[in-house]
Amino acid sequence: METIRNWLLPLLLAAGQGVLLWPGVYPDGTPGPLALAAVVAALAVETAALGWRRTAPVRSLAGTLAAGVLGGLAWPDGYVGPGSLIALYSVAVRCPVPVLVRALAAVVGVDWVGAAVTEGLRAPLLSTMAISLGTCVLCAGLGEARHRWLAGRLSAARRLAGAEQARRLAGDQERRRLARELHDVSAHHLTSVVVTVDAALRLRDDRPELSAEALAFAERTGTETLTALQRLVGLLRDSGRPDHRPMSGRIEELVAGFGRLGRPVTARVPDDLAGPAAEAVHGIVREALTNALRYAPGAAARVDVRRVDGLLELTVENAPPRVTAQGAGGLGAGRGVAGMRERAASDRRRADRRAHTGGRLAGARDAARRRRRAAAGGDRLAA
Repeated sequence: METIRNWLLPLLLAAGQGVLLWPGVYPDGTPGPLALAAVVAALAVETAALGWRRTAPVRSLAGTLAAGVLGGLAWPDGYVGPGSLIALYSVAVRCPVPVLVRALAAVVGVDWVGAAVTEGLRAPLLSTMAISLGTCVLCAGLGEARHRWLAGRLSAARRLAGAEQARRLAGDQERRRLARELHDVSAHHLTSVVVTVDAALRLRDDRPELSAEALAFAERTGTETLTALQRLVGLLRDSGRPDHRPMSGRIEELVAGFGRLGRPVTARVPDDLAGPAAEAVHGIVREALTNALRYAPGAAARVDVRRVDGLLELTVENAPPRVTAQGAGGLGAGRGVAGMRERAASDRRRADRRAHTGGRLAGARDAARRRRRAAAGGDRLAA
């Protein structure tokens, strides 16, 4: 199909010029044998050159100019030669403006020289030159308009492709975020249930009153699990309205909940934590304390959130475990540390797109003694 588009117009022009060569068609007669051969050669060159006007417009223009000069000299009154104007239009469509200006000057110069040679320095020459200039400028202008239209369409197609790619990436990121949230919420609460039930079983014979209290706490934790999942579903429904309320209270409440499981937990948290960084801090604290509860039962833990040189630094660490991990130790799915890193990376991407006074989460790493650290703040994030 593309080949037909490239060669259909040149062949039609050659056929039209060939009709004028037929005996009796042109009023002033046909050219002589030598001139006829030159005209046929000019037609062949012009047709071949126009066939390459889309792939090599500048070379196509050079070929049509050469064919026009040859045909005009061989048959000044009968050779039409519109190929140079078509090639000039192609140059305007496919080449930058500086190239177009030089091409326009070349076409106008060749036409003016040809008019001066055939008509001589007479009064009609000025009108011929003006008509030639106007025709060439019109072709160049139409080609430039076409060039800008094609450029705008290409730009729109690229923007559309970029938006589609961004939509797919946003969907993937949202799915990963949901998986991380479901993992963290369920792991935190269910670990608490397992720990309290395990404690109730241990105290069943020696301290039945504490065993009943532990079971009641497990029941409350199960209810809180359902409430947390319902809250997560509600956040999904209202995802278009971001929540920038201070999260310091939620982090302190989270720490207090772990304290009720029988481990001493101390916390130092600023009062004005809010935004994406605070949400990431909350998630990392939850996952770190959950892991400490699983693998270091009974050990004291410390949560420290500080601002240092414009950065927000989070440290969660625990002492060595008092007893060996029992039932809760096998609950992990191996996603905890990876989830914390994903939270840090996600907050870094959001921080690159917008500014927020609450700071940015910069990274998370796993160190000895179950230490979880993340830094937030500044304009850029460091993994």
